Amino acid sequence: MKKIYLTLFTLFAAIVGMAYLYFSKLNQETTYKETSLYAATANSGLIFCMQNDKSIFDILKGQDFFQKLLGQEKFNQLSLLKNKLITNPAVNNLIGNRKVFISFSAGKNKEIDYLISTQLNDELEKPKLYAALKSAGINVNQENGMLHLILNDSASFYLNIEKNLILLSNSAAPVKAAATSVSNEENNQFVTYIKSSNKFSRNSLGNLYIDFNKIPALLKSMLPGNLNGPLSALNHQNSFAVLNYNFSKERVFFNGGTQLNDKKSYLTLFAALAPQKNSIDNLLPENTANFQLYALTSYTAWRKELANWFTLHKEDQKIKNTINSFNKEYHLDAEKIFPVYFQNQLISFQLKSAENMAAINLTNGDKVEQLLLDMSDDYNQDIKRFKKSGLLYCYFGEPFKSFSRPYYTIIDNYMVFSNQPGALQSFLNDYHHNKLLINTPDYINVYSQISKTANITYYVNRKNSENLVRKAIYTPYYNHYIKKQGLEQFTSFVYQLSGDQGAFQTNLLLNTMPAAIPDTLENLTN
Repeated sequence: MKKIYLTLFTLFAAIVGMAYLYFSKLNQETTYKETSLYAATANSGLIFCMQNDKSIFDILKGQDFFQKLLGQEKFNQLSLLKNKLITNPAVNNLIGNRKVFISFSAGKNKEIDYLISTQLNDELEKPKLYAALKSAGINVNQENGMLHLILNDSASFYLNIEKNLILLSNSAAPVKAAATSVSNEENNQFVTYIKSSNKFSRNSLGNLYIDFNKIPALLKSMLPGNLNGPLSALNHQNSFAVLNYNFSKERVFFNGGTQLNDKKSYLTLFAALAPQKNSIDNLLPENTANFQLYALTSYTAWRKELANWFTLHKEDQKIKNTINSFNKEYHLDAEKIFPVYFQNQLISFQLKSAENMAAINLTNGDKVEQLLLDMSDDYNQDIKRFKKSGLLYCYFGEPFKSFSRPYYTIIDNYMVFSNQPGALQSFLNDYHHNKLLINTPDYINVYSQISKTANITYYVNRKNSENLVRKAIYTPYYNHYIKKQGLEQFTSFVYQLSGDQGAFQTNLLLNTMPAAIPDTLENLTN
């Protein structure tokens, strides 16, 4: 009997040992295969990925938008690298059908650096790569533990090859950082999300990976100050996105998914909601520079989630005290105002003149106006102001934090807020004269490309934002923003989030207006 037990124990131990060795080896191979992905994400929150496939390069060559986004200098550098190295048959065969990652990070002197990371099929082929570089006429020098490459007698790059990992950059710093970086828990989490999402993006021409935790550091190369206004949404935004590139000669469009990693984020209040048809943007004046729109299904259910959000931020008692203070002072029940007559959408927006405004839609604007009479002062016949502070934040949360005691007007079941009465008067003039954003050709064109059904929409109008951008970013980036060879062709930016069982389906659009086609008959008669 003892021999039987001993035999069974020995057999079990052998199986466990073999399983351990197998999975340990499998894990090492998996890590080895994905080294370039870890390197790309180690110090960057913005990564573009594509397959090393000539057909993909040929398709992307037909789209000049990347040239405008990157700027002429960086685009020329990347084109030179592609022609001299990546698509060079002698080098290309050593990489095979691997993925190529281009990641962007903050550099010195307000510059943005890029890092290209990919892998050799076999690290034993390193000598062949060195030989291919020299045969391509590239000047190669050893410098500070890496190779300094000079192409066309002027373009300078830095190369490091560690085992089969290839790191190539316009600057030495990203190469050093990627080569010495240790995969930390946050980076592993981002890589895990990318890998879990890749099964939905295998047939895409390219992918965009975004780690919003690292985007503020990247933007510091462009911005002298803090991330204020619309960009404040990127502060402490702990989320990831994996987006698929959709080829078009008329726009840059990505779609995919966004995952929130922070329960304290205001956006979590919308992640489990069904997408809603957006309509509150119908009130926006034509000089709107940007907006953030939020749409929900049922306010009663959403209010419970908002209460939990206040509790997470340790503001629940403060909210109760504020509402009770209003009720006591004005002898009313605030729960019978906004919870009853609010419909389902709220929006904050900024005009080209820099005024910040907000609005909600109502089911009965006249009734709300009556209920607010005792707690409001008249500014003029159309514009009033709350006598006390803080009520809007209690019922709608973060978008109304900066509207503590605003002026407001109610028109056509919209309640519109501003901290400056002049901005409200200007809004009313535009609204009455039908000078609205929805009537502009570009806005009409935007929503001919994407659906108006979403839970959260971020929108930026490039032309209306020019003065705001000029005051916010360094001069070289502003010049790129307004130049024809830069971003001038892009008319608007849209980032859409639609609830998907706790995550978000995502659309990212950089839109352009198609060139007007001249009338043929008119041309013939001139």
